[in-house]
Amino acid sequence: MTAAPPPPTWTIVSVLERSYTMARDNFAAFVTVTLVFGAVSLVVDVLRLGFLSGVVHLACSAATAICITWGTFQVIGGRKPEWEPMLRQIQGPLFGRLLLLGLVQFLVIALSAILIVPPFFLLPLWAVTIPAMMIERNDIGGAFNRSMDLTQHRRLAILGAFVLWALIFVAGAAVIVLLFGMGSVGRLILWIYGAVAATVVYPLPAIFYVLLREEKEGVSAAQIAASVE
Repeated sequence: MTAAPPPPTWTIVSVLERSYTMARDNFAAFVTVTLVFGAVSLVVDVLRLGFLSGVVHLACSAATAICITWGTFQVIGGRKPEWEPMLRQIQGPLFGRLLLLGLVQFLVIALSAILIVPPFFLLPLWAVTIPAMMIERNDIGGAFNRSMDLTQHRRLAILGAFVLWALIFVAGAAVIVLLFGMGSVGRLILWIYGAVAATVVYPLPAIFYVLLREEKEGVSAAQIAASVE
């Protein structure tokens, strides 16, 4: 019988505090990135492009995740990320592979939402795919396998962090709708609110990736961050 692993050295609350502090201290850069890709999604919504709109939304979400992940590693490495270098990650040599990874991951999770339970299984299972590919240069299958390996025995805590942030932001969105309704002003405020909320959610995969590798492999945060170009 396999012995139960020791409890993690981190807690859900400590991870949320870390992502909040990171977003607060680098707010201008992070929110610029989320607003740029959010604006693309907003334009697509206005144009009502049907199925293509959904694809663009997923691509924008994946691109945001890639850029913010890179920025998060800069912060972990003791550097101050700026919005322009973060956005320039779309020109990086790994971007095409990372984007395809993000599209596959987000699409499968979105489709699984129809079944209600699977997203709560897939989200923590694949929580660190993008950081794993960015740091270790894995192929798509390797990134998924690496995430499943690193998150083993820690998935409930990882899920808890994502769910807790989601509950907080859903409550905030409900207050906005209550105060401003769903007219043009209300939708604009919700769009801005969503971009702000994303600045604390998108750093989570990189934070977890570092914590898990420190815990399971003894690799330091500085060593990991130094791998990011």
